[in-house]
Amino acid sequence: MANTAQTILTLTGRKPKSKCFFIGEGPNTEYWYLESLAVRLAKMNAPELIELRPVERTGNERNQSAPKKLLEQARLIRGNADMFGFDPETDRIVVFFDADVYKGDSERYASDLGMFSGVAEVAVTNPSFELYLLLHLDDALEEYVLPNEKEILGNGYVGGKRRYVEKLASDVLGFNVKHNEKVGELARRFGVAVMNERALNQDPSQSIGRLTSNVGARIMEIMHTGASSEESYLGLRRRLGVEDELA
Repeated sequence: MANTAQTILTLTGRKPKSKCFFIGEGPNTEYWYLESLAVRLAKMNAPELIELRPVERTGNERNQSAPKKLLEQARLIRGNADMFGFDPETDRIVVFFDADVYKGDSERYASDLGMFSGVAEVAVTNPSFELYLLLHLDDALEEYVLPNEKEILGNGYVGGKRRYVEKLASDVLGFNVKHNEKVGELARRFGVAVMNERALNQDPSQSIGRLTSNVGARIMEIMHTGASSEESYLGLRRRLGVEDELA
């Protein structure tokens, strides 16, 4: 008997969309941003062949942000087809997490990173997702990131319980990025972040001790594989303002 996907293809002549689940480390900031970005891209009909599904972390999962906990959630999605509708033949999972917790422990980081193989792809920021948020500003690299590289990598506490890069991002962007849903509005400048991100390390395996973000690159790769054609993908890049790396 034909499976559901085959049946839909036979009746409509169109292949149903595959799914890409996004699991963010934080219950607020990452989800607000990724949900807003997914909605914006959907309105642009992008990517045509993949549905982006940010996962809202609720209940006991809200405050369990360690990478191993995110790995557990990825395994849950893969293993519970009735709840999540995950199809291992077509669907993907991307886990977004910070490398700051591994500061000075590259061996543990490499070991934990390896556990995601075959379960989920990773989008890593070092020290944290707030660094990626800063990249949405045109002058982020010259004005805020590179001049403060040492302080950002150190990411010590300032003014009480706030980490350096979180306070920097909040001050520069004009709102508390941990507690304000306005963080979702930054998705409108996704293309700027993708371009700025290229000045940082984008290889998750080389994150320790280096300013790192492959968030934009990972999402662009998903949109590339999920485009209906190369022409469609290039058109999307133009609309987002993402230039060829070799240009």
